[in-house]
Amino acid sequence: MNSLMERRLLNPEATRAMLEERKARFEQMAAQTQAMAEQMNQLTVTVTDPNELVSVAVDSTGNLTGIQLSARIQRTNPDVVSRTIMETIAEAKRRIIEQTQAVIADTVGADSETGKAVAASLKARFDSDTEDDAR
Repeated sequence: MNSLMERRLLNPEATRAMLEERKARFEQMAAQTQAMAEQMNQLTVTVTDPNELVSVAVDSTGNLTGIQLSARIQRTNPDVVSRTIMETIAEAKRRIIEQTQAVIADTVGADSETGKAVAASLKARFDSDTEDDAR
């Protein structure tokens, strides 16, 4: 142990102050993490393809929460409709990733351990979804 740490441990007031400081940091981190979770739970993205055949909505986890098909799909080749749906879902997921990254940066910080862990978890989730969609 270094001498500064030894002096703090021998001095009850310094030890108490150090513990209070740590407690305050942990409470701040917990509040920031809670704010991040609450904001992320509220995120949704709705995307309409450029030809306005399809609109899709996804939540913060990338799950499809809604899809609307225009009447124009009746006059469109089914393969085009299918591809358009998949491309529009992929675009919605890209946008929700951008929004979640912004929430992480604004709350816990993109460079914090919590921010890095959440971002890595989301990346793994969305990468897995992309692989599943490709099959």
